[in-house]
Amino acid sequence: MANQHQATAAAVRTAYGHRLRAAEYRDLLNLHSVADIVSYLKETEAYRTLLQGLEPAYTHRGYVEMLLKRNLFTQCLHFCSLEHLQNTPFFRFFIYDHEIRELIKKVQLMPADNASYISAMDAWLGPYLSFSQEALARAETREEIIAAAAQTPYANVIKTSWPAGVEQPDYTALEIALRACYLERILREAEQTVRGDDLDALKKLIAEQIDIVNLINAFRLKHTFHLDADAVRRMMLPVPGRLPKRVCEELYAAPDVPAFLEVLRTTRYGRMMQEDMGFLKDAPTSVQLEQIFRKLRWQSARSALHFSGHAAVSLYAAHVLQQIETENLIMIIEGVRYGRSVAELQSMLITDA
Repeated sequence: MANQHQATAAAVRTAYGHRLRAAEYRDLLNLHSVADIVSYLKETEAYRTLLQGLEPAYTHRGYVEMLLKRNLFTQCLHFCSLEHLQNTPFFRFFIYDHEIRELIKKVQLMPADNASYISAMDAWLGPYLSFSQEALARAETREEIIAAAAQTPYANVIKTSWPAGVEQPDYTALEIALRACYLERILREAEQTVRGDDLDALKKLIAEQIDIVNLINAFRLKHTFHLDADAVRRMMLPVPGRLPKRVCEELYAAPDVPAFLEVLRTTRYGRMMQEDMGFLKDAPTSVQLEQIFRKLRWQSARSALHFSGHAAVSLYAAHVLQQIETENLIMIIEGVRYGRSVAELQSMLITDA
């Protein structure tokens, strides 16, 4: 099955070959304005087409960031179009992600009028969603949101997580339930499309993303709110990752941050983080630890891309890697805007070297 959809896998790998390298990041860090950054990126293979119509001197920072984020979607759409994979199980994973983001956004803005969602929604997504974005925009009640999503798996999730008669739901619980629905769906569809070692590689990558999200969230909850095991457990994605349930329970039950880190050190992620764990003895901030976990996400995705030639694995891994590159660029743009030092920004980037 590794030879399936070779054109798509080859295109993904070619695009990854055009990624920004450490030397280019160093150049970007030494620029002094958003205009300079746009001018520089317009000369790179990766961003020339995306930014070709922009006049750097008149380009707003927010618009550049919007283009970079939208590029994550359009890149995946382009790769899927090469061999008409848009309706093949699993290959709509990036669309599913945007669908739940739109639903969460709508629910969170429900206390306001419909204009709040209309101004915040990503209207360009409309043609690709499995529900009517217009119907969602017009919805004013729980029942109307459920009706807008009626032909999707999300409708039952919203029904279950948002009891009838309750004006506003528990937003966190609803978001966790929708994200769990997304993960269970792509894992189920992966089983339909991918086989053998490629399926193992894809499931491993997804499971590692689940673990990393849960670990950083659990750390934040311990570090900032000092929550007990039951409270932490309720805030975790309820989809199994690679960490054994017993280890997860030990992490959730840790009485304080030092105890949490001691358990973390015994896990496979603790061993993978060995080089970066030195400062963890000094009670790291969530920002510092999240940076290490971002590096793990990058390493995990890069490994999957390297060892599997299946288009599904390549696309999912490259999407994770492109998300990290986009985060890097937005950090540089924001850092230049707020006058952060080169050394500080450098420490926040995830790069090849």
